Amino acid sequence: MKTEKNFLLSVAGILLFSAFCSPLLADERTVLEEEPMVGSSYRGMEDYEDISKPKKEWEVKLPAFPEKENLVFFYVSPVQTQRFAIDAKSLITGKDEIRYTLVGLSSGGAKNISYEGVRCANRTYRRYAMGDVAGKWVPSRTNIWRAVDVQNVNQPQTALMRNYFCDGLGIAATKETMLHKLKYQQSLRQDLYDVNY
Repeated sequence: MKTEKNFLLSVAGILLFSAFCSPLLADERTVLEEEPMVGSSYRGMEDYEDISKPKKEWEVKLPAFPEKENLVFFYVSPVQTQRFAIDAKSLITGKDEIRYTLVGLSSGGAKNISYEGVRCANRTYRRYAMGDVAGKWVPSRTNIWRAVDVQNVNQPQTALMRNYFCDGLGIAATKETMLHKLKYQQSLRQDLYDVNY
């Protein structure tokens, strides 16, 4: 008699548990079925980006040494004593980087030449090589990404990024449009001195 009573209590408990939990399980199943499985928005699909993999760097190919007739001068600031230009032939744009040869000329006639890249997305620049007096490239000893001080209007990288290369955190335009704006000093900003970049 006792065994039969225990059996009946067990059956009743199972029925009560099923009646209580079935709606909850059905709701959860419905939510899971409604979750979109499109592209990388669905975490768990094979096309989800593996952030553990190192990002592949854009291969560096040093351009020809700059020629005087290819230099395009640009304005930096009223207190900058050097004149700066980029070699129009060297300007190239990639997915997230702009590369160019920068030429700096001092009032005393000294010349500094470097091959550089800038990234608008994080406002950084990298110097890949320096030009020597023999007209050859020498790999830079500080070949690392460095922050561009966008408040420093005396820095040529700041002038290029703020006025010609970058629209916010994205690349502003095509190579041809950039060169046109540089040639005719058509800044992306209404004020060349605008520091709200």
